[in-house]
Amino acid sequence: MFLHIIGDIARENNSVTVCSSTQTKEVVSIFNERNIQSIVVLDNQTVVGLVMRDHLFYRLGSQFGYNLYMKKRITKVMDTDPLIVDYNDSVFRVSNLAMNRPQEKIYDSIIVCKDNYFHSIISIKNLLLEVSKLKIKEARNANPLTGLPGNYMIELKLREKIKEKEIFSLLYIDLDNFKAYNDNYGYQKGDQILKFTASILRKTAKEIAPDSFIGHIGGDDFVVITNVESDRKFAERVIEKFDKNVKQFFNKSDIEKGYITCLDRQKRIVNTPLTSISIAIISNEFRKIENYLEVSDRAAEIKKLVKEKIGSNFLKDRRENINV
Repeated sequence: MFLHIIGDIARENNSVTVCSSTQTKEVVSIFNERNIQSIVVLDNQTVVGLVMRDHLFYRLGSQFGYNLYMKKRITKVMDTDPLIVDYNDSVFRVSNLAMNRPQEKIYDSIIVCKDNYFHSIISIKNLLLEVSKLKIKEARNANPLTGLPGNYMIELKLREKIKEKEIFSLLYIDLDNFKAYNDNYGYQKGDQILKFTASILRKTAKEIAPDSFIGHIGGDDFVVITNVESDRKFAERVIEKFDKNVKQFFNKSDIEKGYITCLDRQKRIVNTPLTSISIAIISNEFRKIENYLEVSDRAAEIKKLVKEKIGSNFLKDRRENINV
């Protein structure tokens, strides 16, 4: 599935379960007979605990441990607070939860439930292998010029935000009159402006909202996914940095004139303003976002409005859930 949900890699047939009334000695026998590392304890298909082989044997090997627990129910020695995730949780989210556990639990299996009932388990090894594959895929998807995540990872990030019902803002960033610049100065110089823009976005994120996601759709289109508290400040800072430094990419005469003389699509000579930056901001702060396509449609709508203004500007859509 597109979202890389944990259920896709947690197989039902790799799990061994016992009921809560099972004695510890029976669980020990299962571990001795089978090449497994974990057993899930259930009560009517509801997870009540997890038993890891190494933890159990260590406890039984302690002084008096064997005599204390072997004839007792497994509930006496099981972990009553294992990591339990939902079948539809993303692989990345589960990985973060797993890595943030206490050190003594870092290698414990992860329990996956579906519709609140036990489904399967996944080992840390298999989880990290899957994350590694996805990271490689992410690197392959990165824009070759800027190194920023491309369309695939942008869409993945948005879908996960929407699924998790997180409140977020998306900044759709577009360079004004970039085609005229490319036509006049050449694509090599145009690439320099794109890398310059990507650098501004990275630096601004570091200064204002380090958890922001920055993506490069392609050409002169970028996106930033950030928190709603930082969106306006983020846009203001990007515009400030861009306008202050972009003139380094123009020759002196164009800077003095304030425009580039070039041909338009009808091959007519026109004076085009120097490259500026437009930022359209949309969020689900006031207006619910149901799906990824809605993000794209709303961003295009606001982008059209902001680009009607002269120079670098940003505009945030603050409409609520009404028909527009």
